[in-house]
Amino acid sequence: MTRIRLLFALLLLSLALATMPAALALGEPAPEEGPAVVVDEEAEPPAEDAWTFRFLVPTLLVMTGIALVGVVVTYRVRVQGRYRVSR
Repeated sequence: MTRIRLLFALLLLSLALATMPAALALGEPAPEEGPAVVVDEEAEPPAEDAWTFRFLVPTLLVMTGIALVGVVVTYRVRVQGRYRVSR
């Protein structure tokens, strides 16, 4: 049964790879059609950083630091607290 599933999957994959380029081929646009997107050449990039960079990056850095401190504290309390070094 596994061989049949594998052969069926390979058959479908090869069929998809053989037919997809022909199905996705785009023809030339008609001469009366204009451009799909008009790009404004005078557009300036934003002057300030995006809100994601200003807020998410520092928040993730702080949360990562808190998580690391939590892991170290948990390790020291749970693992090192159970065992004693005998001399």
